[in-house]
Amino acid sequence: MSRVLIVTAHLDDFELGMGGAATRMAALDCDVTVIVLCRGDRPGVEDVQHSRKIACDCNIRQLGFDLIKYNYSDTKLDQIPQTEICNIIHSVISEINPEIVYTHYSHDVHKDHCIVSGATRVACRMRESSSVKELYEFSIPGSTEWGFNVSGFNKFVDISQYSTEKMGLISQYRTELRPTPDPMSLDMITARDQYHGSLCGYMSAEVFKIIYMR
Repeated sequence: MSRVLIVTAHLDDFELGMGGAATRMAALDCDVTVIVLCRGDRPGVEDVQHSRKIACDCNIRQLGFDLIKYNYSDTKLDQIPQTEICNIIHSVISEINPEIVYTHYSHDVHKDHCIVSGATRVACRMRESSSVKELYEFSIPGSTEWGFNVSGFNKFVDISQYSTEKMGLISQYRTELRPTPDPMSLDMITARDQYHGSLCGYMSAEVFKIIYMR
């Protein structure tokens, strides 16, 4: 059974970035831990924090994952020393010894995503003592594409059997969803997955960038 660590900035990131792959992991009885660094107080509408927390907790319970949450403010990770974030991630890696780690795309438009991605790369350096054998980055609808620097996605995961479950997870975040044709609408997230599937012979897929495999 694979031990997997998913490192994210925000409460809805793992569902948006890899909800289908995560559901597939749950079906395969993988041992999965999710780190969420920010508390969900989206600037200007800080009151969504409570509902986002409930949604995340519900999804984690449904999947049977472990959740480690921190209390940093959304969009303010650039005010935190990188060493502090790296140490958090490294301490979890040392405790649970994951073989596979997933995190954000390093050139995402959202600065929190970029910061977490960079800190995860540092924490996952390929030292002899590290348990990590594979490191991947995932893509967030709208946020990654709007960075206008999307490249290198070279791993496709078939989520055809898990699309409905993924949309169910994302639907819990009612305060974050937007109407079609916004990329954060359920219709467009579904279409995005179908497009990625069309590139690799699946009905629906999620894409990842392989940082390393050893």
